Amino acid sequence: MLFISTTDSEFDILFPKLCARIVQDESEVEKRVRSILVNIRERGDQALLDYTRKFDGWSPQSPESIVMTKSEINQAEKFITKEERKAIEFSAERIFKYHKTTFPGNVIYKERGIKIQRKVIPLDRVGIYCPGGKAGYPSTVLMTAIPALVAGVKEISMATPAPGGKLNPYTIFAAKVVGIETIYKIGGAQAIFSLAYGTGVVKPVDKIVGPGNIYVATAKRLVQGSVGVDLIAGPSELVVICDGSVNPIIPAVDIIAQAEHDERAFCVVVSNLESYLVQVKNLIHAIMKTMPRREIIEEAFRTNSYLIHTRSLEESIDVTNRLAPEHVGILTKNSFSVANKIRNAGTVFVGVNSPPAVGDYLAGPSHVLPTGGTARFTNGLSVEDFVKKTNIIFFTKRRMVEVSEHTIKLAEMEGLFGHAHSVRTRINSIKSLDYVLQMLDESPNQEKRKEQNGRRKK
Repeated sequence: MLFISTTDSEFDILFPKLCARIVQDESEVEKRVRSILVNIRERGDQALLDYTRKFDGWSPQSPESIVMTKSEINQAEKFITKEERKAIEFSAERIFKYHKTTFPGNVIYKERGIKIQRKVIPLDRVGIYCPGGKAGYPSTVLMTAIPALVAGVKEISMATPAPGGKLNPYTIFAAKVVGIETIYKIGGAQAIFSLAYGTGVVKPVDKIVGPGNIYVATAKRLVQGSVGVDLIAGPSELVVICDGSVNPIIPAVDIIAQAEHDERAFCVVVSNLESYLVQVKNLIHAIMKTMPRREIIEEAFRTNSYLIHTRSLEESIDVTNRLAPEHVGILTKNSFSVANKIRNAGTVFVGVNSPPAVGDYLAGPSHVLPTGGTARFTNGLSVEDFVKKTNIIFFTKRRMVEVSEHTIKLAEMEGLFGHAHSVRTRINSIKSLDYVLQMLDESPNQEKRKEQNGRRKK
């Protein structure tokens, strides 16, 4: 891990690079991914079968064979212990409870002569991408599907790679728990393009969610606009703020846990105590030697991890906000006070008893979070990502007349005279009608007409 200090003369040169960590040359990756896009759109199912044979190492006999049967889905449960099933079900229950409290409701705005309703409408079809190359991720299924279910999405399908033709039973059981019936045994960029455009066997969706490698992320970026996507996720991130009040083994084990996600994981410990950072570093080096995923952890620490020494706790907070990471751990005195000063983070974990690992699995909020500094302007996956909002606007005649002068003037200011004309025509029609009614009321047969109008109203 690289040790840097805010007092270093080179800090102002190095730190902006940390903040812009997601910026990199991906032109070669994009070139390869674009070729997959073209092939999927032109050849559909046949291209999908070819890529599955090439990248996943198995040979589906027909397009239909990439879709899991109900029997295959049910068989996955046989490979899971009772305790493992309970853990997945417990997590699903907690995530459901949390997201049900966050559902965005309809809004009705009223004033004299005006009614505006904001109507919340769930998406029709959503596709979930669940990675499956290095490991199985049942938590990703739960964290992406459950907000969609709470939102009221009608159809949820899932794509997950099947290396050698085999799928992770934990992932499949998690899908069964949340009621996903359509599971495609496909992965990579080809899975994203298939969900976006359809291939024949794979039905197109309205939105694609879920993390993946650089090829998946690039594919999501290319289809964005044709379909909705959640986040263009990069490597996982954790910044831990420490003031020396917590046993250094806690930030050490949290950083190790983050590093085992990916060789490119971004792991940072920030503290105003240099001696404390040294302790944390020594513990990290000692503990990681015992970890099963040691090679991944070591690579993450070697290439993309930092110990940042600051002048004060306030500066530690400022550094963290500038980094805008996916996860922030607060291991300080008055931790809630510090947490409330964090403006840019996917999720904040407060105190020694709130490890980020709990957030990854069952705290409640989705673990699909902004990375690469994008927490400056966006947030993690939620129920709101699976609904759209439309407005229903109604004006009475009198109220429309009252606002017409300003509407016409604004339209003319912008040179949109058709807009102004559409309003002026209504006003003139209303005035003409009022004039006719007035003339009728003043005619000799006024009383007779009033009597006839009264009968019609009745």
